[in-house]
Amino acid sequence: MATQIITVLCEGPHDVAFICRILKTIGFRSNESTKIGEYPSPFDKLLVNEAVKTDVEQLNLTEIRRNLLPTNALKKSDSYVFLYSLEGDGKKEPRQRILKELRSFISAEGEIEILPPDTSLLLLYFFDADAKGLAARLVEINTEVREVLTEMEEDPFSENGSTHTISKLKLGTFIFTGNDNNTGKLEDILLPLMQVENEENFNAASQYLDSHFDEARLFPLKLTVNLNDVAEERSKKAGDKEKYDEKKSLIGVVGQLQRSGKSNVVCISDSDYLSLEKIRANGKCVEISAFFNDFIS
Repeated sequence: MATQIITVLCEGPHDVAFICRILKTIGFRSNESTKIGEYPSPFDKLLVNEAVKTDVEQLNLTEIRRNLLPTNALKKSDSYVFLYSLEGDGKKEPRQRILKELRSFISAEGEIEILPPDTSLLLLYFFDADAKGLAARLVEINTEVREVLTEMEEDPFSENGSTHTISKLKLGTFIFTGNDNNTGKLEDILLPLMQVENEENFNAASQYLDSHFDEARLFPLKLTVNLNDVAEERSKKAGDKEKYDEKKSLIGVVGQLQRSGKSNVVCISDSDYLSLEKIRANGKCVEISAFFNDFIS
């Protein structure tokens, strides 16, 4: 049976947790316990190179944390999925770096094959449409991909869920949208799904947030050191202000009823606000499942 290596690039860890939850409803299982050297070639070498930098002594701790390693790995039969959380849509460089790495595994005609026989490479992009809309997001992704794959003569993605194959590398993209199928983000899919049969909890949590939200506290406390004195005051700089996302906060508050002290990632991946029945009945989740099934069927 042919081996499929599916690399999934996501904006953040919430996206990864949600996609993992959907993938598990179509038969994928967590595969993080596998040793790096036991993953299929040539992806194993990519992971090893990232895990063990040749000049690691010259890297600071922040740079080491930025190594391009997957957040989660899943497996179904001979299909392997590696999901990356890349800290927002603005992180073009690491996405392009991964695309270059995968492209390097595809040998030109007449060169020695790097990719083992019966192994296929797939790279999938998941983004929020946000307020800019689906069409604008597709333009951004098309531009980003063509900056790396300069041999491409046309845009790879014409619509949501579209795919394109170039030099044995298959590309795909899926944009999270709300009910209008044009704008929106992951939470516009996730939150209504979690609220089903849990309306009372979510309504109470929403009232709590409305009653106690204080915009002034989005500015963090800052410490200053003067000789032997340490002082603290609240910042007034606009650049220091935290971004408040009511939907993310709502998921976090309700999630604490089941996963005390855990992040939203755990609330999404482990709580019973999402279930097999709900995911299979939700139109957006069905679209995402079908998107993956098109690759593995």
